[in-house]
Parts: sequence; C-alpha cells; structure tokens
Amino acid sequence: MNLSSNPLAHRTILTVPHSENPFRDVRRISSRWLTRKFGSAPLTSGHHHLDQMSVLTNHAAYLADGAEHAIRLQLREDKPEATWRTTITAVAFEDSSALLSVSLEVFSNDDTPLTPVRPGLVRDLVQDLKPIDGPAPLTLDAQSVSAEGVDALIDVLCDPARHMPVIVAARPLRPDPLWSERMAKAMRDCAGAAALYLLVDTEAVDAFRAAIGEYHRVAPGAVRTFLTEVDPAWPKDASRHRFLTVARMSDSQDHAWRGLARTVQRLSTEASLPDALRTLAFPDDASRRHRQERQVALATVRPSDELAVMRKDVEDLKDLLAQADEELKEAARTAELSTLTVASLEEQLHAAMERADGDMEEALRALDDVERARAEADILRRRLRDAGRYDDTVVVEQPRGVPDSFEELWERLDDFEGALVTADRSKALELDEGERARVWAAKAWNALRALDSYTQAAREGFNGGFYQHCTSDRPGAVNWPLKQFAPAESDTTMNRWGAERIFAVPEDVDPSGRKEMQAHLKLGSKGSTSPRIYFLDDTQGITGRVIVGYIGPHLTNTKTN
Repeated sequence: MNLSSNPLAHRTILTVPHSENPFRDVRRISSRWLTRKFGSAPLTSGHHHLDQMSVLTNHAAYLADGAEHAIRLQLREDKPEATWRTTITAVAFEDSSALLSVSLEVFSNDDTPLTPVRPGLVRDLVQDLKPIDGPAPLTLDAQSVSAEGVDALIDVLCDPARHMPVIVAARPLRPDPLWSERMAKAMRDCAGAAALYLLVDTEAVDAFRAAIGEYHRVAPGAVRTFLTEVDPAWPKDASRHRFLTVARMSDSQDHAWRGLARTVQRLSTEASLPDALRTLAFPDDASRRHRQERQVALATVRPSDELAVMRKDVEDLKDLLAQADEELKEAARTAELSTLTVASLEEQLHAAMERADGDMEEALRALDDVERARAEADILRRRLRDAGRYDDTVVVEQPRGVPDSFEELWERLDDFEGALVTADRSKALELDEGERARVWAAKAWNALRALDSYTQAAREGFNGGFYQHCTSDRPGAVNWPLKQFAPAESDTTMNRWGAERIFAVPEDVDPSGRKEMQAHLKLGSKGSTSPRIYFLDDTQGITGRVIVGYIGPHLTNTKTN
C-alpha cells in the first residue's frame, strides 16, 4: 500500500431539509446505483459479497425507542491497482432533516498514477433528495436568475450559513455552442459541491453588477466561483473568488473551464465532517440479534425436542463460526485500511505544520521588507521637503500591489525590463486552480522582481551571479531567500528527466529556440504541486537579460511521488 498520499479522493456532504423517511430514500437511491454496477444490492445488515473483489457492508444505529438514527453502507472493491472504498452515511434529526455524506477512498497498491472520479451516486442523491446549503438549493443544473432575482442571489452569496461555493455564470451576448457545451459539463460535475446560478440576460448582469459592486461583478460570458464569506465592500476580497473570462471559456485551446469542477470538488473533499457524522458509532447488531433469536427459540423448547435442538445448535454453531471467521477477516481488512488512513493524516498534519512555519517566516520577512521600504520612503520624503520640493512628496497614482493570480501576473509581465519570460502561459495558469494560488502568484511576482533587480545590477556592473545578488546589501536591491533557490539539479535528475528542463529561448540565444535550464526558484515546498520557476542567466550574453523558461508545477525529480 502507498502511505504517502491521502486516500480520501472525494467527499460530498449534503443537508436534506425535510424527508419523511431519509433512510428509505438513501437505501433506495444507493440500491439503484449498486444494481447498475453489480446487478444486485442486498440491504440487510452485515457483509455481502457482490463479486470476487467487492464486499458491501451495511450498518444501522438505533435510538433508545428502537427507531433508526443512522445508517452506513460501505462498498469495498479490492482491485489489482488499488482498494476502492465508497461509504454512504446518513443521520436523521428530530426536525425531519438529515445529513449524509458520500466518500471515496483509494488505497493504491503501487505508485501507478490513478485518476479517481466522483461516484455517480452523488448526482442521484442531489436529484432525488433536493439538498440545500444554507439558503441555497443544490441542483443538477444552473438556476436561472433574472434582474428581479438578483437580490435573492446576493442574499445567498453573503449568507453566513452557507458552507459551499456558489458558481455564478452570465450568458454571453451572442449564442456560443462551445460556451454552452462547456458550461453544461461543468455544472453537471459541480452538482452537489456548489450552488449553481446563471444570469440569463444583460439586464440581470447589470443588476448583479449594481448590487455587488464593480470588483465582484460577472461580465457576460464569464464565470465566477464565489467562496464563503463574500464581502462586496472590500475590493481585495474579489480576488478570492476565481474568475474566468468569456475569452477563456470560448477558447477551444484553453481548458481552464475544467478547473471549475476540480476546484469545488476539492473544497467539498477538504471540508470537515459535521459532528453528527464524525461521532457516529455503529454497534455490531448481527451478533446481538442472533442471541436474542436463540433465547426466544430456547424458551419455547419442550423436553422431547431437546435432541433435535442440540443438533440444530451444532449446525447453528458451525454457521456462527463461519460468520465469525468472515467478520474477523473483514475487521482485519478494515483495521489495515484505518492504519493507512491514520498514517496519511499524520503525514498531512506534519506537512501542514511545516507549511504554517514557512508561511510565518515568509510573512515576517515580508513585514520586514515593508517596514524597511516605508522607512526609506519617509527619509526620501523628508529630504524632498527639506529641499522645498513639497509636490514631489505626494504620490497621486498609487502603485499596484502584487497580482492575485497567475492570469493577472501574465498581464503585467511588461513591467519587467530585465526578466524575459518565454514560459508556457498555460502551464502557469494551471496553478490558479490550487488552494494556495494567491500565495504562489505573489511569490512568483517577487521572484520575477528579484530576477529583474539582478539584471539591473548586472547592467550597472555588479560583479557576481544571482546567488551573490541575493546576499548583497545594495540599496534598492530585491533579493530572494537563498533556501528557496537551487542553482542546479542533481546529476541523477538530469540524467533521467533532463528533457523536461529544456525550455524556449530566443533564437539568437540558441538557433534551435530551446535551451536547458537547471537554476530554479521554489514557490512552494510541500505537496505535489510545489511550483517552480526555471531560468537561464543571460545577463552577460546576447539578450543581457534573465530568461524565464518555466513557471508551473513541480517537474519530475528523484523525490517526486
């Protein structure tokens, strides 16, 4: 088993507001899903072999009055490449509402890459149970919003009871079959993980813009994924809510639209389980029920029947031993998978603590840089005032801060005179789907500023390379943390994966238009993405610049999982 990856591939948590009998409904929908897969779906308590590789286990928990309180159906499929475990859990409350979760765990048997997909059962549950998220109904297709319905949509976006994202799309000005096809696919895959809305015309778009403000708007043909706690009054809040333009949605070569479903499904999977689901316990009811049946049977036995009863007892004991053996095997397998899950959680906790420590260190470094810049600006303003140049102390146009996304970063590459970016834009834009996209984009911006600053220093006669530049105390120099800089790759990495590190350069640098780059800056150190920036120092060459050939996810090396 592979211990180094999180086995939880997908999880959906649904709130059902009212249901006369939620367990009957969940069993019915699950049975339909299982029957499509295996041809049958036994729903009695205990373990059921559906085929040679698949076992279905059914549990129920009861209240003191004997009423069902919760149920759990767990399908385990022991396939050659991995063990796949799908768990459906439901718990009911006195107000006739219910909570349910559907999770998919994948325990890989080797390092073969797997691409788990969300169980189709989720769509069936959404369709039949009509779940909600706070004030928002969860649907299979986008809910149409006219200008009159915009106020209700704003209430949904700003409601503190909402836990899931809300996807708001606006119909394009002209019919676009590709846009419509992509939206239909994205909405289908987002069902159950986000509330879905469509602004149907320009009047709705204008009304939404007037209500939510300029920064959080959704233009015709665009799509925005609103996270929780939307704050329309704070312009910087808008960057938290990922935005796809109509140009990207309608570009057949741009596949960013696929990130809509990936993002909301990731958020759904990472959401914590509510206490009612997390603390559920399911006792072993099969043995208890068998003991009760035996006691009832023995109470009705007559003396003349004792021999027959003894013979029946022997047969029952054999059946019980076989059942116990089967249950022990299942318990051992469950314990094994639980051990793998605990090990993975420990690894994630350790990585999260390391990441938090790194974030704190970077935040303190950034704060120190800000304080130094502020102090330097105050000194310069004072000197200008002393020289009588009062007007020069006032900055009329405030400079822009760091980009909030790689898409914005790409629009601002012209700000750099000394850093020539030849990197594949699409690879960089993939990073916008990550949970730490804003952090990575800010770090990438500072990395390019450091490379640009180094180029300027080289032009002014600085004697040294990028490493020396980052250790210098030259006034105004933008440095980069040395522990996040690698001047070269290992020989093993280059021998095995060197071809991945050949990137585009101007033809006057190399006639082939390609050149190997080993020096790189690290934008992240934990997780499978761990973005990198690869560059070639050509400050003493034909271009007199640093050529950035790659901005994107971590490339293959000896530590890649």
